[in-house]
Amino acid sequence: MSDSRNLDPAATYKAAKPFLDAALEHYQGTVATLLKGQVPEHYVIGRVKTARSLIRKLRERPNEPRTWDSITDKVGVRVICTSRMDCDAATQLISDGPWTVLKTERKTGKHDKLFYPGIHVEIQSGNAVDHAGSRITCEVQIRTRAQDAWAVASHKLTYKGAVVPPKRMRRLVDRLTVFVEVFDDEIHRLFKKRGKLPMYVEAVALEKLEETYERLSGEPAEGAKDLSIVAILMAAYDDSEKLAVTDLVDQYCGSTAGIAEVIQAHSYNAEGYRDQADWLFTQPEVLLVLERARAKPYLLLNAVANTDLEDVVRATAISAGTPLPAE
Repeated sequence: MSDSRNLDPAATYKAAKPFLDAALEHYQGTVATLLKGQVPEHYVIGRVKTARSLIRKLRERPNEPRTWDSITDKVGVRVICTSRMDCDAATQLISDGPWTVLKTERKTGKHDKLFYPGIHVEIQSGNAVDHAGSRITCEVQIRTRAQDAWAVASHKLTYKGAVVPPKRMRRLVDRLTVFVEVFDDEIHRLFKKRGKLPMYVEAVALEKLEETYERLSGEPAEGAKDLSIVAILMAAYDDSEKLAVTDLVDQYCGSTAGIAEVIQAHSYNAEGYRDQADWLFTQPEVLLVLERARAKPYLLLNAVANTDLEDVVRATAISAGTPLPAE
């Protein structure tokens, strides 16, 4: 274990820096991988503490100097999400990651202190060690966009505690702190209400289907002009399946050889393209047809019966080599 009383802090930092950089790459990359596709519209950034900042920490209490290993935020990763729900989801995914969680803390602000709001998770991986062989801890800060904006502003206002704001300024800071909390509360409520809107489940499913379709077809999806087709096809899924519809589609695509070739063979530019039999192949919704035709054809038939989709769905299933049962 390194000891700041016995080693020159500047020399210690210089020796450790390459290892800290490698640890940051490991932690930041792993966090990004864990959250990809699981937490919407987030971004992940990281930093290694500067030599000045670390040396200041080591020397801040001359009579009780800190050890090098006692500083747990030499490497830091920040995750910024849109809502508190997304922050909670990110926290759970990170907590279940391939490392040891040392501490999890939900931070709140104080008007005369540096305000780093959000959820702080300290993690430690056996794949991240320093020049002396000690494990490097990483502090992951998980914030909403509003919390992150306020953290940056409060950093400038207090300059790490070196500047004590006067009483009137502290009152203004208090008000802004409350505004951040109110803003996130209202966003949280709006997202919960949005989840109860008609066609919300269908809209979310279609957005994810577009991503899968683009990957398979090699062509950009046009984007939904309406949700009528996906709404009809989603009736082929029971309530529990609707919540996992994109997972079911991904499982189907992953277990079906040649699915990309089938879609591409029936694209607009394919030789012998026939509108009546092939047009659904140009839409992301075709993935629902193909998955249901394989998994639960009778539910699919029941969903499209007596609709304008019935004939084209049958034709699509035939083109894909999974014809639906006769009436």
